[in-house]
Amino acid sequence: MELSTVIFLLLAILGWGLGAFFDKACLKHMDPSGAFYVRTLFMIFLFVPLVLWKYNQTKQALLGSDKLGPIFVVSSAVVSMAGVFFYLKALSGGEAMKIVPLSSTYPFVTFVMAVLFLGESFTLNKLFGTLLLTGGIYFISK
Repeated sequence: MELSTVIFLLLAILGWGLGAFFDKACLKHMDPSGAFYVRTLFMIFLFVPLVLWKYNQTKQALLGSDKLGPIFVVSSAVVSMAGVFFYLKALSGGEAMKIVPLSSTYPFVTFVMAVLFLGESFTLNKLFGTLLLTGGIYFISK
């Protein structure tokens, strides 16, 4: 793996870890639905200027894709936001040290979907590794 990939991965882990911390902290002060909508509002305020700044690149991405590209982008946004909503609901009712790791078992869903619908290769090593990862997360949260 290239150094830049490792750095971006570490930054993603730091962002997600701090995000989960702030999610739980915020849920001590507001209900999960309110937190979801306030978060969404702030994301709009933060990202609309970015999209406008990169308007030509955004337009080229849309025009350069086939008809399914935008459908998959919208689908990703909808299911990701639904996941955030349900994650906040779960986090408000449980301990962060249990909910956050358990919500991180999603690689198993991605593995199954990628093999079934994206034509990615199925190997016993990948299956075993995904099951170990998912099982390890489960046991950490116990």
